[in-house]
Formats: sequence, C-alpha cells, structure tokens
Amino acid sequence: MHRALHICEILREIFAHVNKVHNAISYREKAFTWKSLAALTTTCKTFHEPAMNELWADLYGLMPLLGCVTRLYPLIYCSGKEYSCFDPPKFQGVKPLSENEGRQFLRHAARVRSMQIMIKDNYVHLLSVLTCTVTCMFPRLRSLSVPLPVRYSDIFLSPTLRHCDLYVTYPDLKIMATRCVALEHLSVETHGDIEDELSLMSDCIRLCKRLVTLSCAPLDWAAWKHLSNLPTLLAVTIDERWKQVVPSSLGLDNNIKFGPFLNLTTLSFSVCTAAYITPLVQHSDLPSLKRFKINVRALPWAEAERLVRALSQCKASQTLEHIDMHGGYCRVVQDPPSSSLVAITHFRCFTQLRSLRLNVPHCCTHLGNDLLVKAMSNWPHLRSLQLEDLHQTQATITFRGLLTALRQCPHLHKLALLVDAVNVDIDPTAESFRHTSLQEWDVQSAQVMDVEAVARIIFSMLPCVHMLYYRQMSMSNSPPYAWRDVERRLDHLKSSVVP
Repeated sequence: MHRALHICEILREIFAHVNKVHNAISYREKAFTWKSLAALTTTCKTFHEPAMNELWADLYGLMPLLGCVTRLYPLIYCSGKEYSCFDPPKFQGVKPLSENEGRQFLRHAARVRSMQIMIKDNYVHLLSVLTCTVTCMFPRLRSLSVPLPVRYSDIFLSPTLRHCDLYVTYPDLKIMATRCVALEHLSVETHGDIEDELSLMSDCIRLCKRLVTLSCAPLDWAAWKHLSNLPTLLAVTIDERWKQVVPSSLGLDNNIKFGPFLNLTTLSFSVCTAAYITPLVQHSDLPSLKRFKINVRALPWAEAERLVRALSQCKASQTLEHIDMHGGYCRVVQDPPSSSLVAITHFRCFTQLRSLRLNVPHCCTHLGNDLLVKAMSNWPHLRSLQLEDLHQTQATITFRGLLTALRQCPHLHKLALLVDAVNVDIDPTAESFRHTSLQEWDVQSAQVMDVEAVARIIFSMLPCVHMLYYRQMSMSNSPPYAWRDVERRLDHLKSSVVP
C-alpha cells in the first residue's frame, strides 16, 4: 500500500469523497455509498477508523443505531423485507432498552455528525433509559433536523451543534439555547399555542450569540435589538403561520436604538399584517441588505405605502437587489386616493435592483407609460420585473410604452405585466429596436383584437420570447381572448425563417 494512504488527513479526504451523495433523495445512491464505506472498513486496520467515521457520519433516523442492539437486529434486518429508512419496522409493544442495550446503541453515536429524523417517532420510547444516564447522546453532532415533534428531543442536543432545524416545545427551546451555544443556523417551528410564546421565543433567541441564519416565529423588540448587534447574522426569516402573535408597534419606543444589522443580507416575513414589519424597517439602517421579501395575508393600500416608503428611506436603498412583496388575495381592499403616488415610484431609488415582484392590490393603479419608463430607467441591472395586480381591470401600458421602457433594461429576461394588446400603437415594420434578452412574458389577463399585429410585434421586436403565460377569462362584452392564436402565429413565423 502506498505510504500516502497511511496519512490520516489524506484518508479522510478520500473517504469523504466516497461519502458524497449527488442526489439527496435517491435511496439507491445512498445505499451504494453505505455499502462502499462498509467494505472499506474491513479492508485493513489503517482504513477501519476513518472509514467507520464516514460510514456513521450522516444518519437518516436512528434505525442503524438500533440495529446495533442484539435484541432488535432481527426485527430490523430479518423481518422478511429489505430494510428501508423510509419504511421502518414497527416497535409498538417492544420493551425499552436496558442499560447494557443502551451501551450497544451508543457504540457508534460518537461518530455521528449529521442527523435527520425523517418520520414520526414510533421508537423513541425505546430510549427512555438514556434520558436518565446520558446527558449528550451525540457529542460530535453538528447538524440536526427534527421536522416533527419527538419525545426526549433534548438528548439529541449537543454543544457542538452548528445547524439545527427543529419542531419543538418551548421547554426544549430553552434547553437548546443554553446547551447549544455554538449554534449558527437555527430554524424553529414551535409546538403549542400559548399566550406568552412571543416572549419565550425571544428569550431563547437572545441566548444565541453566533447566529448566521435564523427562521422562527415573530420576536419581540428586545430580541430584534439583540439580533441587530450580531455581526455574524446574514439572514432572518419570520413565519407567523397564521397566528396573531406579534409584538405591538406601540411597544417600540421612538427613541429605541437598534444596532446596525451590519452584515444582514436577507430579510423575509410571512405574517398577517405589515404593521409588524414597518416599525422595524423605520428604526433600522440595514446597510448590507440585498433581499427583502414579505408575504402578508391582507395588505391595505395605506399600510403597503408606509412600508415601501420606510424601505426607500433606509440605507438598504443603495444595496437591495431583490424585492418580493405579496399582499394576499383579500377581496375587500381600500382603493388608493387618486393623489397617491404610484407604488412603483417608491422603488426608483433602488438602483441596484436585479428583480422586483409586486403582488399588492392597486400596485399598478395610475401606472402609465411615462411612469414605467422613468422607473425602469433607474434599474439598468434588472433581470426580472413582475407587477401583478388582481384589482387592475384595464391595461394602462401600451406596446410603445413597454418597448420604450425595455430600452432602459437591456438585461431583462422575465416580465409579468398587463399590456394593452387591443389598441396596438406601434408598427414593427417602422421600428428597428429589438430587445434580445426577454425570454418569458406573463401577459396576465390582457386581451387581443388583432392576432397578426401582436404576433408580429413580438416576433420582430422581442425575438427571444419563447414562453408566453396568460390567464383564461370569460368576458361576454370584451374583445376575443386569443393568446393561443398569438402563440400559434408566432410558431409559424419562427418556423418560416428557419433554414
């Protein structure tokens, strides 16, 4: 054997490469990897330890460890069917492990670095003896995913944990925050609906000092102040899950001093009301923010305008590259006053935009050709523009206005915009402009009167559009809805020029 293979660092690199799975959902590929590593463990004494470490490094459930228990081995591997982590044996009525069997179970636990509990527990009761004798079951564990409630979940928590994705009760949260002081990536879905859950969650988050990414339920302002001073924090996702448990904006003192959120690049909210988000943005600088996303169940116009104005007035206006605002599908939404600025005009200061998606009631009200051109002239790097207003009943942008605006964004490849395709105001034969980047266009509910004219405009001036999306409508007093015919005509025109 070559001398290089006696060097532990080289062996670890080789076996780590063997342990790579390209298709994470392919059980066959995982099984082949496990068999390869198992063969390496029996090759020679030099290979045994590093190969065993890789063989046990990533666990999908606890079944492989339970298979190390002599009493359970026949139940798992000799039940007349091939073992699969997706279809494990049943353990109802099986007695918990004894102390000696607990030691058999833990034989390789110290090698485990990543674990995913994939099913609802029907075997965790077997581990009851370990809750009394073992403080930390997996002392080298770095990544843990428990997407469903599991009893004794605290015995999985290790001081070495860096990445944690849990569905837990609040007592477990407190244990996690005090024991796992090195946590960097935390995603928590809580179990239960209690009155003081906001403060309990926030208390736990304030114990985490090294967070890089965080996904959780809403937090109180003290927790946000703690997060604002973490130089390691890069991304925060707040998901309310239809619960009305949010901090009151009245509790936010106008003189409160948030930290700089120095390196925060991503901020995402899925909440019931923007009233929780707006005060946070108003009191924050967000100098590194690149992605901002909100999904609000119901977003009145006045609330949306306050949020957008606050966002445009913080330092994020110089760094934001991706904005996604979804205002829900509430049928009763207050109309904006006629003197109100069009929503899109508030985004003109975001000169670094790569993508902008607005699905907010009345976001396109009063939007015309001139305003669209002025707005897009500020976004030279824009790749995607989606303006979706379900309350818009009439197209206010013409083909001429659209094509003039497209001159300002030469890299745009995705567009969702309602355009007046009934009153065609441009002759493609008299124009030399061609936008060669646009590939996808969602015309929404636009109607067509002259199929030939619309098809020739797209063919001549938007030659790279290969995907047209549209919504079927049935309107008895409207021009015929004929985008299918436009597509057929486009296909014919393209085929006629192919040599």
